[in-house]
Amino acid sequence: MNLPALDALACPNCGQPLDQADRRLSCPEGHSFDLAKQGYAPLLAPGSNATTGDTADQVAAREDFLDSGVYDPLMAAVANASLTDVPGVIVEPGCGTGHYLAAALAVDASREGIGLDTSKYALRRCAKRVIAESDPRRAAGTQRRLAAVLADAWQRLPVRDDAAAAVLNVFAPRNADEIARILHPGGALVVLTPRQDHLRELVDALDLLSVDPAKPQRTADQLGTLFEAERTDELHYSIGLGHNEVLQLVGMGPSARHLDAAALAAAVAGLPDKIEVTVSATVTRWRGKH
Repeated sequence: MNLPALDALACPNCGQPLDQADRRLSCPEGHSFDLAKQGYAPLLAPGSNATTGDTADQVAAREDFLDSGVYDPLMAAVANASLTDVPGVIVEPGCGTGHYLAAALAVDASREGIGLDTSKYALRRCAKRVIAESDPRRAAGTQRRLAAVLADAWQRLPVRDDAAAAVLNVFAPRNADEIARILHPGGALVVLTPRQDHLRELVDALDLLSVDPAKPQRTADQLGTLFEAERTDELHYSIGLGHNEVLQLVGMGPSARHLDAAALAAAVAGLPDKIEVTVSATVTRWRGKH
């Protein structure tokens, strides 16, 4: 099994390029890493203990909910904003199940992708992610353009300098310095953030974590020293969710860690059989300052 995007990866110990022999990756300094049997590459930086991430239940909920298609407009907006004319791969720190990264690769069939996460449960799904192809002649290779990598976004990423044509940041914290290091000059950082009214009906009914109104300014402050905003698109639409979909949506996010499962199930049972929920988010495309 040849790991995709190998030329863009770097040894987490010394930053040297990686080669592959069978299921082992190694660098010129002698550091080596065996691919997990589920297909992802374990490339945690030395000293990092971030090996947990989302739980198996959170990942299963995210897989089912994102497969339903209700967030497809968000994925399409992120994918279209990631298109660039510079060489390189598409990288997503905090990739989760890989849905958004696969969507970006689907609209740019010339590229490979690297998904980074600390959840082994998520990476197992990401490593198997099928990339939709408009050309059926490419179908046999759809699963081999995405490398799933165990890595900590708050440490040095196992990605070579200037190797990314685009970096995706989807509903996740971001390490601006590392993104700037790996992003090719002329490449794009695509940031998807929730707006204050995102999922407001469920926030009110189920006492979920709400979006901090200061979040947009914090994001701008964090990125503004290294990047400049090139374009911002606002997405706002409604989705109709049944009880099972509501449980999946809540279960895949941060509120799942703060709510009692039995109490949540009881609260969801008290909702209408079908509830209209607002999806509201901003996609911003940033360019590095050079």
